[in-house]
Amino acid sequence: MKAVFAESPANKDGHGHGTHCAGLVGATTNNKLGIGSMNWDGKFIEVRGFQALSADGSGSYEMISQAIIDAADAGSDVISMSLGGPAPFGAPKVIKDAVKYAQKKGVILVVAAGNSSADAKSYSPANIEGVICVAAIDENFNKAYFSNTNTGLKMPIAAPGVNILSAVPNGKYVQMNGTSMATPIVAGLVGVLRSLKPTLTTAEAYKILKETGLDSPDASKAGKTIQPLAAIEQAK
Repeated sequence: MKAVFAESPANKDGHGHGTHCAGLVGATTNNKLGIGSMNWDGKFIEVRGFQALSADGSGSYEMISQAIIDAADAGSDVISMSLGGPAPFGAPKVIKDAVKYAQKKGVILVVAAGNSSADAKSYSPANIEGVICVAAIDENFNKAYFSNTNTGLKMPIAAPGVNILSAVPNGKYVQMNGTSMATPIVAGLVGVLRSLKPTLTTAEAYKILKETGLDSPDASKAGKTIQPLAAIEQAK
């Protein structure tokens, strides 16, 4: 079993949020340690960190944009973005340009819808053209009470985001809630899909997620819920 957390610019996490998300993306499964992701035996995904926010979780669109560019230049296949904020008049040019830059390099971007129980059309980077926007569902497949709706956007999808257990620094594990948790679950699945089919585009990845997804009670608010096994089988 190989190590999945590779040397990268953001190797230290002063907050815990990033580590929690990273575990959901790619923690090795089948090693009898901690939690697991869809990264069976650590064979499919390598995780690298690029710091977009400060240790207290704050930041600027310039910081986020630079992290996107750095990740794209480093050869990332998928960028998972558990962050965002209100942008009622559309996303700022700096982050739209960064997303476009990554997309031109073939990167698939998976972005959180946001946790304000509002419309993700007014949140960035969720509302940027070409990203897969992830809402959170609860244990009953209903949209989580805090999750923004995402079905006004072109590529909405949903994943579990309530009471999600993952790693935090110093060898601990905690439960967290948020579209921040749902997003890396989707990004991890997309990473597995791309490892099986390296030429997979954003449009093709989303088509698989949507066609194999489950119609939950709140699909009109959160999109279809991912069904990982069905998606992987379709991508083979």
